[in-house]
Amino acid sequence: HLITTRGRCCLFHPGGRRRKAWDIMGMCFLLYDIFVIPLRFFDVPPSMLLDAMGWATMLFWHADIFMSFSTGFFHQGLLEMSRCQIAKHYAQTWLIFDLIVVSVDWIMIWTDASAQSTARVVRLSKNIRLIRFLRLVRMIRLAKMSRMTDTFEDQLQSQAAMIQYSILKVLASMLMLNHIIACLWFGVGEASDDNLNWIKSTGLDSRTLAYQYTTCMHWALAQLGVGSVEIEPVNTFERIFCILVVFAS
Repeated sequence: HLITTRGRCCLFHPGGRRRKAWDIMGMCFLLYDIFVIPLRFFDVPPSMLLDAMGWATMLFWHADIFMSFSTGFFHQGLLEMSRCQIAKHYAQTWLIFDLIVVSVDWIMIWTDASAQSTARVVRLSKNIRLIRFLRLVRMIRLAKMSRMTDTFEDQLQSQAAMIQYSILKVLASMLMLNHIIACLWFGVGEASDDNLNWIKSTGLDSRTLAYQYTTCMHWALAQLGVGSVEIEPVNTFERIFCILVVFAS
């Protein structure tokens, strides 16, 4: 699984145990990103745990770039373990996306550091709310989900387990989608005019974080036709977002 022959030092088999363990770890970090990144649209209080996990995920995705340069791939059914070919293949597929996402991570770190300067909070507050949408670039990693879920599917031995896993995957996908929509809905309100947005009109800005999130989740589920909620867009930006959500639903 770890190829150490001459000219192939420290190369990993794409189906090896070490690579599968790395993919499972990546799945855990990806699930964390899916939940936490959209949640940043809310005013989440600072936490040492969130800061530690933020640095851990960022370091992992940095390391994943080097890991990708050391993992073989299949081409036309044949295993390719040449380091030059691996680098060429990675450069033609995921390298640009990974570099963009990593760059966004550093931009957000600089932005958060700037926001902590009390003398600049008022001037930067509006820009920071808009820059928060840059975090969504990190959701590009969702495209890697299929490769990582294949690692789990390979471990399933029975037809019943495959069916249960498929149902669980559908439910998790729906929950994930509604979580993202709910957080985006709050972010759209925050990015709108300060005196004319759905958050101000409903008085949600003075409520707790838990109430804000559950209200947004209720709204997101209502767009699927599951119940109703008395929240309406009050400006053009919010109206466009609602149209896009209904169309996607």
